[in-house]
Amino acid sequence: MRTLARKAEIIKLARVLRLKPSDLSFLYAMQARDIRAFREAASARLFDADAARLKRVATASKLLPVALIALIGEHVFGPLLCARVAGLIAPDRAAEVAQRMRIGFLADLTLEIDPRQVREVLKRIPVPRLVDVGMELARRGEFVTLARFVDYVSDAAIKAVLEKLADNGALLQIAFFMEDRSRLNQIVGFIPEARLRQIIRLSADEGEGLWGEALALMADVNPSWRKTLAEMAAEFEPEVLTAMARLTQSQRLWGAMLPIIAAMDEPHQERLLQLPVLDDDAVLSDILEAAQAGELWEQLMPMLALLPEPVRIRLSKLAEKLNDAALDQIFVVARRNQAWGGLLLLLMHSGKSMQDRVSPMLTQLAGPDAKGIASAADRLGIRSHMESGWDEVIKPFMGLLSD
Repeated sequence: MRTLARKAEIIKLARVLRLKPSDLSFLYAMQARDIRAFREAASARLFDADAARLKRVATASKLLPVALIALIGEHVFGPLLCARVAGLIAPDRAAEVAQRMRIGFLADLTLEIDPRQVREVLKRIPVPRLVDVGMELARRGEFVTLARFVDYVSDAAIKAVLEKLADNGALLQIAFFMEDRSRLNQIVGFIPEARLRQIIRLSADEGEGLWGEALALMADVNPSWRKTLAEMAAEFEPEVLTAMARLTQSQRLWGAMLPIIAAMDEPHQERLLQLPVLDDDAVLSDILEAAQAGELWEQLMPMLALLPEPVRIRLSKLAEKLNDAALDQIFVVARRNQAWGGLLLLLMHSGKSMQDRVSPMLTQLAGPDAKGIASAADRLGIRSHMESGWDEVIKPFMGLLSD
């Protein structure tokens, strides 16, 4: 998820600096919030650089008729200067000027403008005008610009654009670049369920390149919407689910995918976790790596019981490569939540090296944990297997099961 957020911020910063996103690829080492802070500071600096001159232009505009200001703006000043001046003119008057300008020029102007500077102007522009500009930007593929304005236009304008913009891929990209992620919940609520399903299906098309954007959307909505969207995704036919898993693997997005799977109920989780595409060491290794990097054990461990047994055995063997910090995290999660099932399944097929590493951790367990451990072993039907199959290193732990 953090990689997706960095990607969005780098693309937006590249727009401000008039560079290609590839020119800023070194910024992937930074946090998304730091890239955003730099972008906002750069935007402010660019706006403030000519503040005195821009204020003189804005003051002079009070002396001219609106129609003449619009004409001069389009044919003399151009979009960049108009964008810098727009926030310095009285909002009512600036909205009148916008009404006199061509849609194509207004689209050019929005590419240069900081919407924070013109929020009051936007409130005064009629919705049909905003929709026309939005559709022109969508036609040009200017999704970053559209996303920046979403936070500053009315619900009526957003609904009108949603109704008119038929391109589901465009909607997904606009959502990906939105500044105020909290508003996603409201906007998703404006979209009919049938269209949400169409958007998810499109994102799973391996030729569209939109799976990362879909995961970012599901990750950033509230838990209720996350569950709804995740379960919509899990209801598609197996070939679509397989494409989702392949895209997650090829783009190394298991860190974003695991919390989304965890938001589903068990029947939906099982549909995904039973996919043959997961029966691959490279996939299982990447899942473990993502869980370790993102400390996602609380999400992953409950899923182990839903994996086919052969897959779970292979995952257990691969887990022997986890570092000590990851094992500590797994124990902390199991003990804090009294959720021992995933831990028992992970350890059940482990080898001697894993048992040697786990043994010191087991000594930390005491009476209060014993009941939960025994209950989990019985519920999973693995108690007899453990008692017969584990070697001397596990005996202290097995003693807890028999207390």
